[in-house]
Amino acid sequence: MAIEQLIYDISLQAAADFYTTSKQYYVMKLDSNGRAALAGVANAASIGVLQNKPKQYEAAEVRRVGISKVVCGGTITCGAAVTGDADSKAVAAAATERYIGIALEAGIDGRVISILCETGFVPA
Repeated sequence: MAIEQLIYDISLQAAADFYTTSKQYYVMKLDSNGRAALAGVANAASIGVLQNKPKQYEAAEVRRVGISKVVCGGTITCGAAVTGDADSKAVAAAATERYIGIALEAGIDGRVISILCETGFVPA
């Protein structure tokens, strides 16, 4: 069962409508205007996980530190470093890739799991 624990969230203006598209618990990045946008590519400079469902220009709450739910984009093992894929879902990070958290449980495509939010790079 996926859990959450807030330690540090940031509030940014949403770059798009995440309410209608239902992007809660997807991996986010900053766009060129400083707004919260879907990460959109593997190994992006991700800033965290979207916690709410804002419409465009509303406040997007992005989890930076703590435990967050996240939507899986593939098979993830417990303890794996995770990053976002092209759809901004969580996938296992490969060697030398940037990661946004550590999986606290295993998951498969479409499942919501918990991750410990922290950033870094997977060693080579």
